[in-house]
Amino acid sequence: MDKKPLELVYPFITEALRLSENGLAVLDKHNHFIFYNNTFAKMFGFVDQDMVGKHFDDMMRFAFTHKQGPKIEHETIEEWLELIHANQRKSAFRRFEVDLVDGSWLQLSEQVYHNGDMVIVCTDITQLKQVEFALRNAQTELNRLALTDELTGIANRRHFFQQLEHEIKRLSRLQLPLCLVMMDIDNFKLVNDRYGHQVGDKILQHFTQFISTRTRPYDIFGRLGGEEFALLLPETTVDTAQKIVMRMMSSLANEDISAIVADFQYQFSAGVSALTPVIIRHSIDNSTDIADVEQVALPIGTGSQCRSDAEKLVAEADKALYHAKTLGRNRAVIWDEVMLPRHKPS
Repeated sequence: MDKKPLELVYPFITEALRLSENGLAVLDKHNHFIFYNNTFAKMFGFVDQDMVGKHFDDMMRFAFTHKQGPKIEHETIEEWLELIHANQRKSAFRRFEVDLVDGSWLQLSEQVYHNGDMVIVCTDITQLKQVEFALRNAQTELNRLALTDELTGIANRRHFFQQLEHEIKRLSRLQLPLCLVMMDIDNFKLVNDRYGHQVGDKILQHFTQFISTRTRPYDIFGRLGGEEFALLLPETTVDTAQKIVMRMMSSLANEDISAIVADFQYQFSAGVSALTPVIIRHSIDNSTDIADVEQVALPIGTGSQCRSDAEKLVAEADKALYHAKTLGRNRAVIWDEVMLPRHKPS
């Protein structure tokens, strides 16, 4: 190609670079600015400054001082520059993303040439990042919805049983006990029939909050469906679990729910089952709903299938709950109490 046609196009190329919507900058081998366009200056917040001949670090110090350009999450500019120096010019080409103080995002590419000059190209990717964040938030929300009950915000049936199986495995390894409490609001159908489903929903939400505020951080509370709930009490003996639930029942009797419906109280029944791989010495603190528990481990096998253990726990707690209902409701029955008559001599 003739040299003359190239010379004719140089002014056009120079003007195109100057007016480009992409930020462009050229630095020499010592990291001093040879050229930058107005878009680059706007992106890094130094439109009113002349950076030609100045070092790249000078631009970053200016941006840090004036809180413009890149979002610098370091206490000092020197810490930030140290990070830049650790990555810049380490390869002939690199591409990365940078978020700016004003909330926008850039994709930067750095191309280092054989003579040491470096070309930086900056593209505004703010809209792409907004879409990315929106998709990520949507996925997070979908994951949350898949794990939680929509009305009450606690674990749904699927998630509760996943956690139940996990806790059975964990506590089996540690040789610690675990109790499952199945709960059912008494005569809930009458609540819906008399006051309507809107009031019924508020009762379910009230019950959720009431129980949740009386559990430990590592207890697991879930709604299995309708007015049926389940509470998992790790590291708790069956006797302690029953006392905890009875204390909850007593507290619920004194709850003021007039804000939901006037002159009304509700109750619940519960069935308790347990896996007890240890001997437990426990004491009850009457000022709280949760016991102080001391465990003394015994050698046991841990090879049982957690799923079959979970099914056993649920079946026993369910039957104990049914027994509580048949005895008149508003009570907690443990599985051993249901089985005890079968072991008595005739």
